[in-house]
Amino acid sequence: MRRTAVGLAAAATLMTSACVQSSSGKAEEDDTLIGTGTGANCTIDEVVKIGAVLSLDGGAAFAGSYQQQGLELAIDELNQKSGITYELILEDDKTDLQTSISATEKLLERDEVHAMIGPTLSNMAFSTYEDAQDAGVPTVGISTTAAGIPEIGEYIFRVSLPEEVALASSIPAAEASLEFETAAVMHDNEDEFTTSAFESMHQELQDLGTEIVANETFPTSETEFRAQLTKIDESGADVLVLSALPGATIPLVKQAREMGIDIPIVGGNAFNSPVMIGNLEDASENLVVGGAWSAEADTEGNIAFTESFQDAYDRPADQFAAQAYTAAYTIDEAIRASCNANRDSIRTELGRLSDFETVLGPITLSPDGEITQDPYIQIVKDGEFTLLNAE
Repeated sequence: MRRTAVGLAAAATLMTSACVQSSSGKAEEDDTLIGTGTGANCTIDEVVKIGAVLSLDGGAAFAGSYQQQGLELAIDELNQKSGITYELILEDDKTDLQTSISATEKLLERDEVHAMIGPTLSNMAFSTYEDAQDAGVPTVGISTTAAGIPEIGEYIFRVSLPEEVALASSIPAAEASLEFETAAVMHDNEDEFTTSAFESMHQELQDLGTEIVANETFPTSETEFRAQLTKIDESGADVLVLSALPGATIPLVKQAREMGIDIPIVGGNAFNSPVMIGNLEDASENLVVGGAWSAEADTEGNIAFTESFQDAYDRPADQFAAQAYTAAYTIDEAIRASCNANRDSIRTELGRLSDFETVLGPITLSPDGEITQDPYIQIVKDGEFTLLNAE
């Protein structure tokens, strides 16, 4: 696995230049983090520390591993540019809430990072972002798609398309392309994120006038779904709309296909990974998902990114990698805007980003932390994602 390197001289500088803390616990401005010039000509002598908490083990590792690689690729590229040197400090939360909290506290209190990226799951973010907000550390979510994330505080941003925005595009696009009239819905009713996504799905179907002919629920830990799927099969639905975490998605979709339920399945962010598609094998055919990125997108740097990722890691990039890659470039853009790597300056400049060209396409971050971008609607055909509107 590739590692981000910094020179010995830079490491020595880091050991002797800690952030100055105010009585409130938030960092006061450090003159060594203010450089000269702006944009491509910005030069900051101090090494800028970016912390990241990702799920590299456990249930969300399928996403976290891509995020790590996308982030490391971006940091390596940024360190080849002149003017600013970045140190990436990476922590693995093992898809565990308490571990995620501890990892975040380490980055904030011991490593005194200037900005943070992650975590992988929204459920972790609702707890860890409170700490980042209290510490005054600008934090960029990369797969935290649940409603309410930016509202945690002024230091919280995301380059992850909100789930309700993706669903608001994917369900109507699927209806227009697949011409379904009836739908069955299934969701995990114990998890806050999947319940929130289900509510968005349900509302979109109602707005379209789609008849909901079956509505089934299951607990987070469930792995046997044949009873619910039998009712869905008997309903004669034209499409299945699913809100589930990755752990349930794989056995549920496989069991549906084994039972002969071959209707399209529209899902949420859990579908957005070639690892998921690989695990599902032939069962993944006709999965539909809205998301923030597509390998087919004609966006700035996307061809170079996909080629570099393939060369570096011997596997195709996915949305999770693309969003992590974008987060690093977004923080760099914010720092270079005023050539200032102090936390408050990064926060201010992140909230001013407008139509910033990325591999995701042009993105805008509002001062309250929310992203604006156009989603991509994809369907799995012959084991690969393809843009739904390209058919």
